[in-house]
Amino acid sequence: MATRKAQERKRLPLSVVTTVLTESGYRCAVPTCRGILALDMHHIWQVSAGGGDEAANLIALCPTCHALLHRGTMAADSIYVYKAMLVALSNAFDFGTIDLLLLLRKLAPEYFLVSSDGLIQFARLVSAGLVQVVPHKGGRFYHRLNLTDKGAHLVAAWEAGDRSRLAQALGEPSASPADSEA
Repeated sequence: MATRKAQERKRLPLSVVTTVLTESGYRCAVPTCRGILALDMHHIWQVSAGGGDEAANLIALCPTCHALLHRGTMAADSIYVYKAMLVALSNAFDFGTIDLLLLLRKLAPEYFLVSSDGLIQFARLVSAGLVQVVPHKGGRFYHRLNLTDKGAHLVAAWEAGDRSRLAQALGEPSASPADSEA
C-alpha cells in the first residue's frame, strides 16, 4: 500500500491568505468567537498528512481557538462545519448580513425591533427564510424581527460545529433527528 509523502511546510502565498481572511471577514471562523486582533491559518487537512496550501484547505482561527483545537478541547469535526458555513454564507451574504444573523441569534428568544426603512438590511435573510418579519403592535412603522425555526437551527448547528445538526438544518435527506441528539 503506497502512502502519500508528507509535504514540508512553506510560507503561504499572500493571495491564499487574503482569500481565507476575506472568506472569514478578517475574523476568527468560530462563530462564538469571531476575534479580530490576530489570526492564524489552520490547515484543515494537515500538511504532514498531505494537505495542501490552497484556500479550500485553510481556515482563519484566532490563536486561542487554534490552540483549543490542537489541544482537543474543540472537536476537529467542528472545523469542517465552520468552513462549510463560511463558504456558503460568504457566497450568499455580505459580512454585515452575516453579523445581523449572529446578532439575532444572540438576542433569541427576544426579538429585534426595526423601523420600516431598516428592514432593507435584513432583506436577504428574510428572502432566504432565515428571519421573519412580524408587524409590531405599535403600528405599521415598526416591525419585529426574529429568526425562523430554519434560521435558528442553522445558526445553532454552525455555533455547535455539528455536521449532523447542520445537515438536518439544511434539510438533507440523510440527516435524521437521532443523529443530532447527544
